[in-house]
Amino acid sequence: MRSTKWPPPALASCYNAEEEAALLASLPAWRRDIMKKKLEEEKKEEERLRTEKENEAKLELERLRTLGYDETKLAPWQRQVILRKGDIAKQ
Repeated sequence: MRSTKWPPPALASCYNAEEEAALLASLPAWRRDIMKKKLEEEKKEEERLRTEKENEAKLELERLRTLGYDETKLAPWQRQVILRKGDIAKQ
């Protein structure tokens, strides 16, 4: 028997709660447990990445404020240039 991953990892995160429940209901119990575990791990990973990204954005804003800039008046490219200059100065 061929081993297949279902749903494919790239598609697993695009299921809503109803689709996920329907998918799990159609699987045997042992496979359902494995799928639940994988889906939970993917959700945790997505949450971790999201919080990590938020923390990084907060740190950038804090660095801009400590350098004396008003982040609301800066374009994204200006922010990057200022933060890079700050990194170079630290080195």
